[in-house]
Amino acid sequence: MVKSREFHSQILKRGKKRGWHWIKGEGDGSHRIYEDKNGIRYPVPYHGAKEMGEGLRKKIIRDMELE
Repeated sequence: MVKSREFHSQILKRGKKRGWHWIKGEGDGSHRIYEDKNGIRYPVPYHGAKEMGEGLRKKIIRDMELE
């Protein structure tokens, strides 16, 4: 399992190549909102040092087409 904050770092690195970026000012609660170059938005849970389940991590990667 990976910590939520580490996973978001991975999303930013992988997602940048595919046009995803974090929308600042939105998603300041328990989720961070990412938007792709076509305007599609995807909320991703953010809980800092808490670990994210492997199933959820794989679903997000698949949905955002990061692999």
